[in-house]
Amino acid sequence: MSLRTLTHIYYLGLGCGFWNKGDVINWSDKVIEQVDEPPIELIDVSMMSESYLEDVERKLVEFCGVMDKEYSVKILCSAILDKVEKQKLPIGNAITIVNKLMVNTELYLENQYNHLYSFKYCYDLALDRVVQKQPYEVESEFAEELKAMSVNLSDLEEMYAELTGQSWGENEA
Repeated sequence: MSLRTLTHIYYLGLGCGFWNKGDVINWSDKVIEQVDEPPIELIDVSMMSESYLEDVERKLVEFCGVMDKEYSVKILCSAILDKVEKQKLPIGNAITIVNKLMVNTELYLENQYNHLYSFKYCYDLALDRVVQKQPYEVESEFAEELKAMSVNLSDLEEMYAELTGQSWGENEA
């Protein structure tokens, strides 16, 4: 169960730009080294450095199938917030990534997620000085919204450690 869930999280993270193709390939290599019988789809991903991003995404979906996207999104938001707090990801980039995540999962259509989707536009308007809010105010509000959603980092840390033999944050892809 956790390998499929983590694969789904990496699929979503790749699609929204949180991870790049190399990150996903590195992660799949770690999983292949750690598990007794790695799935063929992850072995394929491991060898796709010259492939298109869409082909890598397709392989990930072939393995994970249909998953609970809300749970995976909450875990991914936790990972995004973790990177922002550790200053490994600029908050402006995080706003763009979360916006793409909401669009890719179609969660922007649901009331409880629509505010995360709209932060990108609020932030752009603040940067262009079209609204009275300052960019740092939008950034602060965005971080608070992510914190409210991000309750699952420990789930990610446990899955990552179990499947890669490393702790999350230690050269994680």
